Amino acid sequence: MWGEWLGMQKTIVVLGMHRSATSLVACGLHQEISMGDDLLPASGSNPRGHFEDRHFVRMNDRILSAAGGSWDRPPSRQGILGVGERFSDQIQSTLDLASSGKEIWGFKDPRTTLTVPLYLPFLQNPHFVCCFRDPDQVARSLQRRNGFPLEKGLRLAAIYNRRLLTFLSDFTGQWHEPPSGS
Repeated sequence: MWGEWLGMQKTIVVLGMHRSATSLVACGLHQEISMGDDLLPASGSNPRGHFEDRHFVRMNDRILSAAGGSWDRPPSRQGILGVGERFSDQIQSTLDLASSGKEIWGFKDPRTTLTVPLYLPFLQNPHFVCCFRDPDQVARSLQRRNGFPLEKGLRLAAIYNRRLLTFLSDFTGQWHEPPSGS
């Protein structure tokens, strides 16, 4: 399965809103590739584990905080881009540490859905696995886990999904181009 990738480092990045099956996807990937060396432990809401490396969680929390927000109070995209340069060296060293000696590796932290534009210049041969879940189900799951009102969960799901689609559009450069001949 991974044979065609040999000889070239690949980075698999799992993106998606919290409670959108990102842990499930990362668990499956972790069966074949390293998803981190310092993973958060399992919890009641994710009994098999979160498959989030603490280094990326901390990095993303610092970025979001510097931009004036947090995972559940997402700062504007411009706010995140505005603090990017101050985190460049830290992002590079976090990626270097996580990828050292690995041909294929990955990471997952739902916050990366907001911060991925800052990581992109430093990722080696990135491949993105994007997770989407019915926003109503996300909101209900956040209500159970965090006690959030449904409206807050729906708003968060909309923000994360919109940011992910914007990133994919920017990354591929093809989503908004009309078909040739139109």
